[in-house]
Amino acid sequence: MSAMVPGLAGGKMSASDPNSKVDFLDSPELVRRKIKAAFCEEGNAEENGVLAFVGAVLIPISQLRLDRLKGDSVLEAGLGDQRPFISADAPEGTVFTVERDAKFGGNSHYKSFEEMKVEFVEQKLHPKDLKSAVASGIIRLLEPIRKAFQDNEEWQKTAVLAYPDLSAKPEKKKKVHDAIFV
Repeated sequence: MSAMVPGLAGGKMSASDPNSKVDFLDSPELVRRKIKAAFCEEGNAEENGVLAFVGAVLIPISQLRLDRLKGDSVLEAGLGDQRPFISADAPEGTVFTVERDAKFGGNSHYKSFEEMKVEFVEQKLHPKDLKSAVASGIIRLLEPIRKAFQDNEEWQKTAVLAYPDLSAKPEKKKKVHDAIFV
């Protein structure tokens, strides 16, 4: 059984709270806004959905992509950007890179989630840097999904039917008056 990833607001994810999760069709701007607003208290690894997402999703995908580059697994065609979540200057064994400007210490390279978590708890990894890296990773993951959705009219119609806009005002029906014909 997989571990539960906390929601972005801390605690459980909630379908009724759109800011506690990232949806597959969220725009890059919305992803960045949600991640920026997410609970990610400096040094606090508990109930931290941003940090947990790295361990449960981004690092495993990055490792899979690294294995594919080494020829250890087969790459399916049409899956979008398959680069691992590491920078070009990453040393061998890196599975995730947090990119930062050189004036803030430069890039941080992690060989495991545990290493990243320790640096976060020790406050060597700042929440703002972590959030930026996570948002960029999520945006790269969702890009082929958003593109496939935008290219498929049937999927768009199905989404409107399955998830109606609850804030939209209902259309007013015109009243038809009975006419009396003589």
